[in-house]
Amino acid sequence: MRWLVSALALAAVAASAAVAAPAPSYTVTFTGSGSEHQLDNLKNIQDSGLCDSAEHIDVNATLTWAASWSAFRPGKRPLAGPARIDGSSVQGSDVKDACGLDLSQAPPGWVNQTACSSALVAAGGPSLALERSTPKLLVLAVSAAPVAVPVGVGCGLNVRNDQLAAHISVPRAKLNAMKKRGSLTFAVGTAHPGPGDSYAPTLDCSQATKPYEGYRTADDCHDTLSWSGTVKITRVS
Repeated sequence: MRWLVSALALAAVAASAAVAAPAPSYTVTFTGSGSEHQLDNLKNIQDSGLCDSAEHIDVNATLTWAASWSAFRPGKRPLAGPARIDGSSVQGSDVKDACGLDLSQAPPGWVNQTACSSALVAAGGPSLALERSTPKLLVLAVSAAPVAVPVGVGCGLNVRNDQLAAHISVPRAKLNAMKKRGSLTFAVGTAHPGPGDSYAPTLDCSQATKPYEGYRTADDCHDTLSWSGTVKITRVS
C-alpha cells in the first residue's frame, strides 16, 4: 500500500512539473542583401512627332539588413530586437539632353546633368508574425525594415520594400526536437519563394502622359530587384 501511495505521489509531482514547465522560446533572425536598379528614359514629343528633349534616369540601390526577435513562442508576440540597415545606399544620375539632336535644339534651360549618392534611411521597423499554424507546421512571415531615399538627395527611387519579405514553413517535429542552442536555418529571397510569396524581379514602371501644351511624354521605365537572405531560428530556453 505504501508503495502504491509513493508511486502515485511521484506521478503527481512529475505531472505537476510537466504542466509547470514553460514552453521553449526562440530567437528569430532575418538577414539579407540585394540590389534594385531603375532605368527610366523619358521623351518629350511635340505634336509634330519631333522629340527635342529627353531625360535619362539611372538609379542603383544597394540593400542590406539584419533584424532579430527574442523570446519568440508560437502564438505569442515576439520581443523586438535590434534592426540594422548598415550599408544600404543609393547612387544615380539624371541626364537631360536633346533626344539625340544637337543640344542647341533642346528647349532653353533644359540640358543638364546631375548625380546623387547617399545612404538610405530607415522608414519603419521589421516585422515577424505567425501566419499559419497546423499540427504539422508553422508558417512564419518576416519583413525587413523599410528604407527610403532621404529628402533632398535627388535620386528618384521608391524602394520596393514590399518585396523584402518572406514566408517560411517550419516543421513542428524539427522545432520540437531542437535542443537548447540548436538552430534551424532557411534560405529566402527572390530565388527561394515561400508559401504565399509573389516576387516581381522586373517591374514596368513606365508612366506615359497625355498631350499637354503641344507635348506628350513617352516613358520607358524598368525596375529590377533581387535579394537573398536567411531566416534562422535558435532555441534559447
